[in-house]
Amino acid sequence: MRAVRRAVDLSWPTLLVAAACLGLAASNWVRPPVTVLASALVVVAVSALVARPAGDVALALVGVALTLGGLWWGGARLAALERTVLAARIGSTAAAEATVIEPPRHMPFGVRAVAEVRRFEGVQMRERVLLVLPAGRAPPLGAVLRLRARPLAPRGPETGFDERRWLARRGIHVVLEGERWRVVGRRGGIGGVADRLRAHVASTLALGSTGERRALVGGVVLGADDAVPSELRDAFRASGLYHLMAVSGQNVAFVIGGVLGLAWLVGLSRLVGHVAALVAVVAYVLAVGWQPSVVRAGVAGGLASLAWLASRPRDRWHFLALGALVLLFWTPTSLLEPGFQLSFVAVGAIFVLVPRLQRAARGYPVPARLVDVTAVALACGLVTAPVMWLHFGAVALWTVPANVLAEPAVPVVLGCGLAAAAAAPIAPSVATALAWLAGMGAAWLAFCARTFAGLPLAQVRSGGALAAAAAFAAVVVLLVRARPRVRALALAMSIPAAVLVLGWRLLPEPASLPPPKGLRITFLDVGQGDAALLQVAQGAVLVDEGPPEANVARQLRRLGVRALAAVVLTHPQRDHVGGAEAVLGQLAVTTVLDPGLPSDSADEAAALAVARARRVPIVLARAGAVYTLGRLRIRVLWPNGTGPPGIDPNERAVVLLASYGQTDVLLTADAESNVTAPLALHAVEVLKVAHHGSADPGLERELQVLRPRVAVVSVGVRNDYGHPRPETIAALEGVAGLRLYRTDVHGRVVVETDGKRLAVTPERR
Repeated sequence: MRAVRRAVDLSWPTLLVAAACLGLAASNWVRPPVTVLASALVVVAVSALVARPAGDVALALVGVALTLGGLWWGGARLAALERTVLAARIGSTAAAEATVIEPPRHMPFGVRAVAEVRRFEGVQMRERVLLVLPAGRAPPLGAVLRLRARPLAPRGPETGFDERRWLARRGIHVVLEGERWRVVGRRGGIGGVADRLRAHVASTLALGSTGERRALVGGVVLGADDAVPSELRDAFRASGLYHLMAVSGQNVAFVIGGVLGLAWLVGLSRLVGHVAALVAVVAYVLAVGWQPSVVRAGVAGGLASLAWLASRPRDRWHFLALGALVLLFWTPTSLLEPGFQLSFVAVGAIFVLVPRLQRAARGYPVPARLVDVTAVALACGLVTAPVMWLHFGAVALWTVPANVLAEPAVPVVLGCGLAAAAAAPIAPSVATALAWLAGMGAAWLAFCARTFAGLPLAQVRSGGALAAAAAFAAVVVLLVRARPRVRALALAMSIPAAVLVLGWRLLPEPASLPPPKGLRITFLDVGQGDAALLQVAQGAVLVDEGPPEANVARQLRRLGVRALAAVVLTHPQRDHVGGAEAVLGQLAVTTVLDPGLPSDSADEAAALAVARARRVPIVLARAGAVYTLGRLRIRVLWPNGTGPPGIDPNERAVVLLASYGQTDVLLTADAESNVTAPLALHAVEVLKVAHHGSADPGLERELQVLRPRVAVVSVGVRNDYGHPRPETIAALEGVAGLRLYRTDVHGRVVVETDGKRLAVTPERR
C-alpha cells in the first residue's frame, strides 16, 4: 500500500494525463449524449465544491472530470471525422479539385494517395478521400490537382480486406477515382513548409546512391518505403526489421543528439543547443508526417528539451502519456491502428523489461553494447508479437538476431542521412559523401533482411508454430532467471546455433533466373494444368497455379519470386487453382483476381479463405477491366458475368490479353474458340493454347485471326485425356512461322521480349 501511495505522490500528473487518454480511447466505443456528459461533469464539480476533498479524493475527482472531458471531445472529434459530403455523390463523374496531402504510393495497378477535395461539381468542401489515379507518374506531395473524378464506395469485408473500416479510421469515407489530372498549384501554409522540407531531404538522400540503396535510405530516414522493391519489403517484414522503415523514436533521438553534439562542437551554450534541438525536432516531424511513432517521439524529445530549459525533472512515463494524448486528441481512432499499438507497447517494454534483462546479463563476458542491443530486441520482440499476430497473422521468428546484426548500420543510415540533409545547402560535396555512406549502411540492412527472411520458419503463421515460438521465448526467460552455470551452458550452445544460422544462408541456393529486362512469361511445368508467370521489373503476376502436386509456390521461390502483384484464379478447377492456397500462404500477394463463379470447389474455397485471412483484396474479374504494372498492360476480355446456373466453368474462365510494347500475349485458360472467337481479337505474338490442347473445332479459323509467332501448350506427360489432340496440333502447325512448345516435351518454357523481339528458352532442349 505504501508503494502505491508513493507512486501516486510521484506520478499524479501522469495519472491525470492517462485519465484524459482513457476518455479519448473510450470514445471509440461509447458516445454518451452531451447532456449526460454535462450532467456528470456538474455532479463531479458540485461534489468537489461541497465536500472540499483533499488528497487522493480530489485527485480522483479531477481524473474523473478529465475522463469525461476526453469522452466528450473524442465523440465530437469522431463525429467531425465521420461527416461526408461526397458519399451522396457516389457514382457521379464531375470536375474536381483536390490537394495531395500524403505521399502517393505506386500500387500494382495504379497510384493511390490520400487527398483533400476542395471542390466537386462546383461545390466547395474540405473532405479527405483516397485518390486513385491511373498507373504511371504520380503527382507530387502537396500538389493541387484538377481532374475528372468519380466518387466510389470503399470495399467492405466481402473482398477479404475491410477497406471501408480501414479508411473510416482515418476519416475517409469515399474512394475518388480520377483521370486526366493536371497540377495547377501547390498547397501553402504549414503543409507547404512540410512538403518542401521532405522534398529537400529526399533529394539530398538521392545524391550518393541509386536504386535499392537510395530507396532504402529514404525508407529508414523518412519512412518512404514506396520505392523499395516489394521483394525487399517482404524480406524486412519476414525478418522482423520492417520497423526500421517506419520512422521511430530512434530517429528523433538522433536528431536531438546530433543537434546538441553539433552545438557542443562549435562552442554554443546548452541553452542554444536545446532551442535548436526543439526547432530540428519540429522540422523533422513536419518532413516525415503524422506517424504515431514519430509524433510520440517528437513530443517526448521536445518535452525533454523544454524540461531542461525550465529546470524541471524529466519523467519518461509522463512524456509517453503526453504523446498518446496528442495522438488521441487529434484522432481517437489512432488507438486501433497497428502503428500506435506497436509503438507504445515497444516503448513500454523498453522501460520495464530492458533493465531487468540487462541486470540478468551482468557478470558475463559479453560487451555491454551487445547486451543492450539484445535486451531491447528481445523485449520489443516479445511484447509486439501478440500485436503482430492480431493484425497481420504472422510473427517474425528471427527478429532478435536480425535486429542485433542490423543495429550497427542503423546509426550510419540515420546519422549520415540526416547530416547529409543538413549539410547540402552549404557543402554539397560533403552531403554527397554522407549520403553515400548512408547507402552503404542500407546495403548491410538489406543483407540482414534477406538473410533472416530466407531462414526456415522466418515468419510464423500457424498456431502450432506460434506455440513453439512462445515455448522458445519461455525457455529464454527461464534461462535468464536460471543459475549462472546453466546460463553459461546456454550461451555456449548459442554459438554453434549462430554458426548454423549463418551457414544456412551461405549455402548455395537453387539457380534462379536473373531479373527481367523487359517482359518475361514463364509457362511453368505443372503437369496436367496451367500456371503462367508474367514478370516485369516492377513485379510479377501469376495466372493460374496448377494442381497442388505441382507445388507452384516452391517453383516460384526457386525462381527467386517472393512477392506477386496479383494472382489470377481463372476458374474453379483443381488443375488451375489447386496450388493457389499454398501460393497465397507462402508468398506476399497484393491482389487476387477471381471470376466469382458459383462453385463447390474445395481448392478455390481454401485459396480464397487464405486470401481473406491475410487481408488480400479479392477483385472480380470482368470484361473491360484494365490493369497496369510498369509497361505491362493486362486487359480482361472475358467473362462478362457469372452466366446461368450450372454453366460449364470453362465457358466463364478468365481470358486475358497481356501487352508489353508491341508484344501481345493471349492467355485463354480453358476457354476454347466457342468463347474466344466472338471476342474482339487481333493478331498476337504469343498464344497460350486453350484447355491443354483439347479438340477445338473452331481453332483453325481463330488462328487465321491470331496468327501467333509462339504457341505454348501446358499439358501433362501421358495424360489420361490424350491432350494435346492431333487435330489441335495439326491446326497449330498449319500457321506459317509458328514455333510450338509443349510443357510435356520441353518442360518449363520461358518467353522474353523487349516489346519487339521474342526469345524462347525451353527447359529441356
